[in-house]
Amino acid sequence: MQTFGKAMRNSLPALGLGLISAFAVASVVAVTAPAAMAQKVTAKKEFVENFNAASAALSAKRYSEALSKADAAAPHAEGTQQKSAIEQIRVGATCAGTNHQGCITAIEKARSVGGLPGAVTQNYDKMLAGKYDALGQSAKASAQTKANIDKYGGSATELQYIARKELDAKNYGEAVRYAQKAVDAKGGGTAYNIMLNAYSAQGKMDDYYKVVERIAPAMKQDTYWRMLIERTKKEPKFKSQEGLLDVYRALTAAGVKLNTQEQKEMAEMALNRGMAIEAEKVWAPLFKAGTLGGASDKDAARNKRLYDLAVTEAKADKATDLAKSEAEAASKATGDAYASTAESWLGAGDNAKAIDLFQKALAKGNMDAGVTDLVKVRLGIAQYKGGKKADATKTWQSVKADNGAAWLAKSWLAIAKS
Repeated sequence: MQTFGKAMRNSLPALGLGLISAFAVASVVAVTAPAAMAQKVTAKKEFVENFNAASAALSAKRYSEALSKADAAAPHAEGTQQKSAIEQIRVGATCAGTNHQGCITAIEKARSVGGLPGAVTQNYDKMLAGKYDALGQSAKASAQTKANIDKYGGSATELQYIARKELDAKNYGEAVRYAQKAVDAKGGGTAYNIMLNAYSAQGKMDDYYKVVERIAPAMKQDTYWRMLIERTKKEPKFKSQEGLLDVYRALTAAGVKLNTQEQKEMAEMALNRGMAIEAEKVWAPLFKAGTLGGASDKDAARNKRLYDLAVTEAKADKATDLAKSEAEAASKATGDAYASTAESWLGAGDNAKAIDLFQKALAKGNMDAGVTDLVKVRLGIAQYKGGKKADATKTWQSVKADNGAAWLAKSWLAIAKS
């Protein structure tokens, strides 16, 4: 008889097989030999020699040899402890390959023998879910994964897996519930997308956009920012002439890369609205790169003419025109002139001046309610860019109009969180 407890303590390699799904392979708890094996136990010489050889082969990834040596050790195993050690060798060697059914059978055998410590049991439970999934046994994979979640808490991968299965089964409430748990477990875009699909399938667009509001600043991806900000254009009283430039401003502030057509439209919209300085800023890089005005530009003449006009008017605004507009605004019956001049200063990057004139516009008032709320959105932008985030937040939170202003304010609140 020989002592084999110490030799066995570190003989079984860590097992890292987890749920195999469309999302990922989940990492699971690394395990070694059962705790009981660390005790001083005696065993037959034939068992110890063959077991140690099986362990060494398994560690070296010589799986056929590991199984052969385990088979040789098995007739000499005495008691649950030694028999369990053999079955764990067999699970390790069998489950390392692609024989998924063989892995399941090996795990079931190990369980029937008993003597498995908690960490090994947990690892096997997660391996089973992955193997069921690999075999296309979706119902068993889902049931095992749900059991694992209930028993061990569940990783983001497992929770997303179940959320996706519930979505496919049109169990939308459960899909959302598991997706939210996945988010809480540090899940990423997959969980959020499941939630979006579940809400969209039910026509629950208010809930859909609440999720978009959450994820746009968290994920910082163009796709989500566009989903949120471009929703502005679906508002009942949205008018491109009044709000499209603001949509582009928000997209730009969120870090979304505008394509050439969008940049061109943004510049033209700014010029048409009398924001020549802003128009020049948007156009300048396109002309410098030759994207517009170059040999490949089919509308080169028109684009060059508009750009030159913006340059000329921007120069005049900087020199005297904006100052004149401000002076004239004081005698106007409404705040519109102040608001227009303030917006020009906003486009020019003078946030302090913009804040002052926007506030004068609101104080003078007598503007359309929708226009007033668009002015508040732009005041908030100037405050935010001027380092007054708390003031900006308060300003945006006061915007209610359904002409796109309220949605723009919602978008800027999300931008401020990113």
